Amino acid sequence: MYRFIAYVLLISLISQDINCETTPFNATTYALTHHCVWLSCNVTSYPSTYGGYSVQCCGLEVPLNYANPNQTITISMTRLSPQQATNETNTLFMLSGGPGGSGWNLFYNALGSIPSSLGMTIILPDHRGTGLSTALTCDDNGSQTVDSACITYLLSKWGREGINQFSVTSAAHDLSVQIQSYQIDNPGRVTIFAVSYGTLWLDRFLQIYPTVVQASVMDGVFNPITSSNSRADLLTSGVTWQFLDYCQRQPECSKNFLPDLPAPMMLHKILKQLKSNKQKCIKKYFSQYKLTPNKLRNVFLDLVNDGTRYMDRTIVPAVIYRLNRCNLDDVTVLKYFFNHTATTAASEYPILLFSRALAYNIGQSEMWLAVNETEIDEQTFNDWHASTIMSLNYAPNYFTLRSRWPKYPLDKYYGKFAEEAPVLMLSGQLDPATVFEQASHLASITSKTRKFYAIPLAGHVTVNIGVVGFSCPMNLVLVWSFPKLFPVVFSDPRCIQDLPTTIDFVGATEIGRQYSLKLLNISLPFGNQTSGASQYFPRTKAFRIFQILQVLLCFTVSIWFKKP
Repeated sequence: MYRFIAYVLLISLISQDINCETTPFNATTYALTHHCVWLSCNVTSYPSTYGGYSVQCCGLEVPLNYANPNQTITISMTRLSPQQATNETNTLFMLSGGPGGSGWNLFYNALGSIPSSLGMTIILPDHRGTGLSTALTCDDNGSQTVDSACITYLLSKWGREGINQFSVTSAAHDLSVQIQSYQIDNPGRVTIFAVSYGTLWLDRFLQIYPTVVQASVMDGVFNPITSSNSRADLLTSGVTWQFLDYCQRQPECSKNFLPDLPAPMMLHKILKQLKSNKQKCIKKYFSQYKLTPNKLRNVFLDLVNDGTRYMDRTIVPAVIYRLNRCNLDDVTVLKYFFNHTATTAASEYPILLFSRALAYNIGQSEMWLAVNETEIDEQTFNDWHASTIMSLNYAPNYFTLRSRWPKYPLDKYYGKFAEEAPVLMLSGQLDPATVFEQASHLASITSKTRKFYAIPLAGHVTVNIGVVGFSCPMNLVLVWSFPKLFPVVFSDPRCIQDLPTTIDFVGATEIGRQYSLKLLNISLPFGNQTSGASQYFPRTKAFRIFQILQVLLCFTVSIWFKKP
């Protein structure tokens, strides 16, 4: 009998070992011998001091492959330290979006959202493969052109096993080394605030290292079970359709559309006309912008997606209306609009901010399909994409490269979530990137350890609505992260009920009129030049601050919507 029990236990242990990593990595031991040396970052166009913070960088050597540590790469992080001396020892690590984004994407977001007077230190880790970490690029000169030649180059430089290490799990080990190396010289409370793809990165970290930090926050939550890039277009389009439906709920907005042709259906009609080169307004007046259905979808998505564009998005129904009507006033307004949007939609990111090769490697390997999802063919994907009213603009070779990409094998953490660590999760009701229904699904099965707040009408990454003065989401984040620093009232979620429940599509408010002026050069989005443009409102000091903050924050924390 005892032999039988011993045999069962042995089999159980062997079975468990099969699911473990081949070589367990001890991040704590590694960190003890790898201290950070903080030096000037020497990054062109970024300041060394700003807003009461001093800026320094640290590079750490870590194994390329944690299971076989015979080759190292560099991982970097940026520290924003309050210049005024403080006795507080609170540190906030902020994880950027992507995949492919670096910590530098959050540089101005952090500085604009968290005053140095609070006394906390902010750390912006660079994901391996991007930023000041060892870069994953498509040639020796830092090319971001992902094509067949890029795959050949990557295999030549790194080998298949090397490319496999630029993964979510490897980045989770990196983060543990970065945090514990930092804590050796800076003991105190450490919390993590992650946005967009960063929430998947954080979830992976918490699976492996559930007790390293004291608190964690996810904003714009990627559901590791149900989220998938292959079906993202359909969910995105559904959210943007819902966004335009809010126009139909307001008589002042809906009166501009026929009952049988509301705003989302009118946009669908315009896209069909554009595909067949029969959209008269674009064909006659705006051919210089080379607008395709995909490009127009992406122009609108850029406006609707990010929380930093909370007020920019309010002009979308008026632009749809004017494209359909196309009188002389409309042409004047639309020319101003396209001059400020269509010409910048295809911007390229430097490797300091984003790595396309890294985005492909992680996206193709473990974000394309959700758990138990089946592959789709290119025709199905294209058909789904063509049915949308707003969506990403994919590279023409995306599917060709998918079949050839050296995708890394999925590990035991894929499709699972951290069950032990306490987490605060925030999700915007109108988030086209990490959609609300998937975030709420994750919340429903993690309620024992996680608290979930839904933010009405917010887009991707809810704290960004602070750009127009709505501080509730950021207050909830900060008090969860550092409860001793803030008054108890900050933890009261009833501030959510004070957030707007309508969207100013018609310029009913002064700030709405000012943002209409900014994007349409007319104060009333649906107004005429003779009646609307003459009603210029003085640009108040508050609005100038809003504009400055928006410039600082416009590099969205979710580069999710900047896929190649």
